[in-house]
Amino acid sequence: MSFSLESFQLGDIITGKIIKIEPTGVLVDFYTHQLAYVPLLELSLNEIQSPEEAVQLNEIREFLVVGNYDGEHDIFFSHCSSETLKDSDRLYEVTLDLASKKCGHSISREDLIVHTKIRDVHGSGVSATIQWFLCSQEHPPTVYFSIRKLEMRKAWERVRQLQTEDVTVYGKILKKTSRGALVKIEGLRGTVLTYVDKHREELIVGEEFPLNIIKVREDCNHVVLLNRSVSIRLRQLQVGQLVSGTIRRIKDYGVFVDIGDLYALLPTSKMFHPSVDHPNQFFKINHHLKANIIKIDPENGQVVLESCESSA
Repeated sequence: MSFSLESFQLGDIITGKIIKIEPTGVLVDFYTHQLAYVPLLELSLNEIQSPEEAVQLNEIREFLVVGNYDGEHDIFFSHCSSETLKDSDRLYEVTLDLASKKCGHSISREDLIVHTKIRDVHGSGVSATIQWFLCSQEHPPTVYFSIRKLEMRKAWERVRQLQTEDVTVYGKILKKTSRGALVKIEGLRGTVLTYVDKHREELIVGEEFPLNIIKVREDCNHVVLLNRSVSIRLRQLQVGQLVSGTIRRIKDYGVFVDIGDLYALLPTSKMFHPSVDHPNQFFKINHHLKANIIKIDPENGQVVLESCESSA
């Protein structure tokens, strides 16, 4: 069942009444001559097993009007950024080719509506999902309705507000990885940077911890957070400041120094000994040292040191 975009516009928020609940979705009356079916997936931002977990019979709810795309394709665009890709000729050329092959005939740009979702940003380009639907007279576009995407839109607005106001949030640890931990914030998944966090081992799956949001990238579906104590410590530091710390890790590319709530990196290239082949020639675990801060990267929770001399 479909609705013409002449009646509903993409991105509109409309009100509908839940008039029937099925195991896989619900029927909604949007006060038109047709009922709409909304599948289980689109009823909530949370993972649910049945419609009753999200809606009730005869309940009035808001829905976001969302495009029902005729095609989707994952692709890597080299030598560009997410900003330069948007509305670029290159994006449309690729999409026109994919759409034409799928339809079996040539498609014009005027008959195509394109949406891209950035999956990852690399130094050499971006990975993206292209979605498109046709809007010719012979093939009018269709729409469907989603509570999930409306909740997601509101969730992104909320996390941006929390970041701006520097609010402490509490995220439940879902999974620990080699460089971080996965959490859920406002229904969205986020990454806590823990590879510089001296309290890393204290993070326990299933428990909540105080965090600060340091980066929000809706185009990449990416929320980055830091342990609150690490975030506070970063704000106490300045480039050029002399700090004292204890060596906790030694790698071939440098040593990690505990400077209070976080580990700062002293790269091999910035060491006091210019001819060092490996840091373990001069440094030992639990040895103390002093160093100058040469770089602070709040968005990645990193502090970089230089000119360090070790002492037991």
